[in-house]
Amino acid sequence: MTRPTSQSAHGLAIFLIVSGLGCSAAEPSRGSGAAAGSTGSSSAPSGSSGTATGGADPLPPMPSQSFLIGYDEAWFGGAFATDYTTQFDLAYVRKVFDGISAGGGHLVRLWLFEAPQGFALAPSPPRTQPISREMLTHVDTVLTEARKRGLWVYLTLLDGNTIVSARDPIHAWGVDLLAGTSGEREAFDANVVAPLLGVVDAHRDVMFGLDILNEIQAPIQKGIYADPWNGPRSFLQAEAAFIHSRSPWLKVTSSAGWPVDGAQKGGQYDIANGLYSGLGLDFYDLHAYADSGSFVGATDLCKRAASDGVPVYLGEFGQGSKAVDDAVQVAATASFLNHAKALCFQGAFAWRFDPAEGHFAYVHPDFTPRPAVTIMQTFGAQP
Repeated sequence: MTRPTSQSAHGLAIFLIVSGLGCSAAEPSRGSGAAAGSTGSSSAPSGSSGTATGGADPLPPMPSQSFLIGYDEAWFGGAFATDYTTQFDLAYVRKVFDGISAGGGHLVRLWLFEAPQGFALAPSPPRTQPISREMLTHVDTVLTEARKRGLWVYLTLLDGNTIVSARDPIHAWGVDLLAGTSGEREAFDANVVAPLLGVVDAHRDVMFGLDILNEIQAPIQKGIYADPWNGPRSFLQAEAAFIHSRSPWLKVTSSAGWPVDGAQKGGQYDIANGLYSGLGLDFYDLHAYADSGSFVGATDLCKRAASDGVPVYLGEFGQGSKAVDDAVQVAATASFLNHAKALCFQGAFAWRFDPAEGHFAYVHPDFTPRPAVTIMQTFGAQP
């Protein structure tokens, strides 16, 4: 989904999706337990200490459905790129997680660095400074709160839309990071990713997976890469390798978005054409928005996922129109979930749970559920 280009402005890309056929996909071999691609374990994956996620508290029963239901929360409330730092609100986090649990959700997808938060940018490259203890503490707290409610957590590191659209210094930092120039990727990995993985490692028993970059289609289509094929592949492969070298148990992906009606562009085609293949990714994640709740290019996407031996998830879905309309949201939700479950997808995440974006929200401003939550609950209750 296209994100705010600053902390106060919001832009929306066009997502038009048509229907197709599907196939099944094999599970990846990495890890054990109910992480991405594995849909059933009430115990921690092998090698998990299971400790720093709530002290000595036992792991609660975790969802084991064959088709997983999730909600995107991204940033909490209106705290875009400040929700783990200056605007961290534990009461709000708890309210959201309670609502997701009650709303049939097995998983929650959360963003961390949609723009730099928890670390400063130096005046010249490499700009990435060490991540703050405050940020790491709040991530630990959020993962602990999810654990208490038996929610799987899907973390997203970066947002391709924001860091190529924002003004300098974020734009310059984002370009160097994505292009692997000026030592920025190495600085980001050492100063931010490595310490973050130290926190995540202690929560492996509730970790679903890690999304390296939300929608790399944005930097590709905005000309960030001189080589629009090998450039993004090089970045994703390097990041996947770094993460797996530090946390080999953690399942890693990079989500795909920006489908464009009538053109051979967008995440579904990029997956089908092999942009994500052979990079060490453990699952694929497609984002789709349309009032019709249907998919274009699903046949080839599913064939590619099966050939690569990885599962695929609908990591974001929602209506295409901007009107707050319960009937539209109900129809889109039901259609997306029915299509995804009938195709090769092993789960689907609705964008988004809380009321911060009215037409997308699955709850009213007072957090009472909108009618589409009933659809989510119905699918969430299925074995």
